Amino acid sequence: MIGVASPSFCFQDFSRMLEEISRQFQLWEVLVEGEHTIEKVEPMIAEAAHSYDVRFQVHGPMSDVNIGSVYERMRLAAVDDIIRTAEFCRRQNIPVLTIHPAFITGIAFLDRPSVVSQMKKSLKSISVAATENSVTVALENMPKGINATCTTAAELLEVIEGTELGVCFDMGHANTAEQVDALLEHVDMFRNVHLHNNDGSWDQHNRVDHGSADLPRILTSIDRGGYDGNLIIESGGLDSGVSSKRVLASLLE
Repeated sequence: MIGVASPSFCFQDFSRMLEEISRQFQLWEVLVEGEHTIEKVEPMIAEAAHSYDVRFQVHGPMSDVNIGSVYERMRLAAVDDIIRTAEFCRRQNIPVLTIHPAFITGIAFLDRPSVVSQMKKSLKSISVAATENSVTVALENMPKGINATCTTAAELLEVIEGTELGVCFDMGHANTAEQVDALLEHVDMFRNVHLHNNDGSWDQHNRVDHGSADLPRILTSIDRGGYDGNLIIESGGLDSGVSSKRVLASLLE
């Protein structure tokens, strides 16, 4: 199923966004931040199951949520927030939760391996919670950047090794890091897919066919690799998401 997501949505009233999205999509990956925190949206998501033909996935909170923080209290707070999100998914029968890996800030620039070590510790706890709550948790590959981790397939697979976590393949992020092919070698690990495009220089979140990532080839590789999950368009807004949906639908016919 083709779904939609956008950070811009979470600054809008949830009910209004649901009304608009439901006219165009049957799947919405909700970022639980801003106006769409768990406390605010849970009653409305429960009601939406009866009023709208829309299913949900969840993207865990991103802002200041660092599962690789070298400041232990902050790391534990981040893990707790993600576990709380997994529990929310269980209550609302939402099957897939996508999360971000660690990011590097402050004194962590002096000791990057410590960030990775902290992240691995966090992911083990998150994996246990995912199993306990019967939620599929997918760790997303990141775009290239000074603060980023898990920009490569190798690092992403390394940090989830020994856990029950899967991968959220982000086409646009992979394109900036020249990791599209490397990640497509591991389609069997994909539990979610984010689609958007760029020219390779930065994370532009263009329409799915506006950029240097070869969308038709990627879709073919995903299909041949046996991925049967959802395709989430990560757009700048709803209009561009609808345009991307038309492109995807024509390629998937």
